[in-house]
Amino acid sequence: MDDQETVIAAVQMARRILGRDIGSRPQDREATISSLRSVLDDDQVVRALERISQRSRSAPAKIVESPWS
Repeated sequence: MDDQETVIAAVQMARRILGRDIGSRPQDREATISSLRSVLDDDQVVRALERISQRSRSAPAKIVESPWS
């Protein structure tokens, strides 16, 4: 799985977790936060985000010409 796929999978899982939380009792919210943290703070996800961020900072800016020029 590449970095983008890793991050997308984590976001999809987080959305499922949040979907289960809708309408739950306030005391269940701590379990939801714990589940979200375990998904989003996963070492693979964190490293993938760091690499994506690093690539976007080091990529040269693209010059886009205006179609009206």
